[in-house]
Amino acid sequence: MTTQPATEPLPPFATAEQLERYTRGKLREDDMRTHDAVAAVSRSIRREAHWHIWPLVTGHELVLDGPGGPVLSVPTMRLAAVHSVTDAGNVLATPAEVDAAVDWSAAGLLRKVGGGTWTRRYRQVRVTIDHGHEDVEDLQQLTLQLAARALSSPMGATREQAGSLSVNWGMAVQGVSGGLIPLAAEQRVMDRYRWTGH
Repeated sequence: MTTQPATEPLPPFATAEQLERYTRGKLREDDMRTHDAVAAVSRSIRREAHWHIWPLVTGHELVLDGPGGPVLSVPTMRLAAVHSVTDAGNVLATPAEVDAAVDWSAAGLLRKVGGGTWTRRYRQVRVTIDHGHEDVEDLQQLTLQLAARALSSPMGATREQAGSLSVNWGMAVQGVSGGLIPLAAEQRVMDRYRWTGH
């Protein structure tokens, strides 16, 4: 299980060493482009998902807009623990009181025990939580695929020829090789982790 405190920077979904193995040495771990590529792909996936996804982050404090209704949606798709909740300056739950004050789901939905609504004010709800997946092998594979494709033709060429010898690169979309554009099947993997509660 991979966990880390919220104060540490997020690791990429894959490493440069894994990218070297994935490409059978064609892309080298000691080339900074491999580090940059896996980091860029990981940032892109997280940006698209609207939350960090992996690893399990502990003690993550979030400041949220109040929904004004009975349900607060926290930007996560795997909530593991709720430690404290404050609504418009009112402390609803400390670590010892969470279960008595707030009902929550693994999907990141919170309700006040006994009913009631959340504030409508922006940036007035604070929650401290543990959240994230412990393992995301499919995103690791996706990161390696996208990084390898981006680096296989960094200038976007689709074909190169010298005399009678020619090389064609796989295209992400018609006429475009390389880049970080996911194919339809890759997009479906990313969509499984997309938070849509905002």
